[in-house]
Amino acid sequence: MGIINSQTLKEFQKELGSKRPTPAGGVVAALSGVFAASLIEMVCNLTLEKENYRKVKKDVIKIHKDAIELKKRLTNLAEEDKKAYDKVILAYRKKDKEQIKKALKYAIEVPFEVRKISQDLEKLGFRISKIGNKKALSDAKTAIYLAHASGKSALENIKINKESLNKLK
Repeated sequence: MGIINSQTLKEFQKELGSKRPTPAGGVVAALSGVFAASLIEMVCNLTLEKENYRKVKKDVIKIHKDAIELKKRLTNLAEEDKKAYDKVILAYRKKDKEQIKKALKYAIEVPFEVRKISQDLEKLGFRISKIGNKKALSDAKTAIYLAHASGKSALENIKINKESLNKLK
């Protein structure tokens, strides 16, 4: 477990709101995806316990398994995003153009992966909203919206880091 994932929510909020440059939007993008995956997992659990959803049990088990896997990946990416941007800051301080380029490229790769996973989560959220426990429909929809926000936020990080990289060429 990394630094971000070992903090309480209160500690993380305090760090996020500080004047330090990390953690920032990239970490929050990944964590938004983690929350989306957790909601999908919850809807699956609420569906699997109900007898009247027996026909979709196999699909729900698959969605559940996928959501848990994506949540793990996004949890790791939240940590990686902080590390990636810390490397960018360090490279700029050293004024080493090659190190800056390398760090920026990595700071593009991490949110790119977050974006891909978020798009997968949106699909899982949509699927569980159609077949899952109807009493948890608002939770499934919230998962879709959070996954979408996660992907859009990651895209913003990709854009800004690409712009910085292009200025170095």
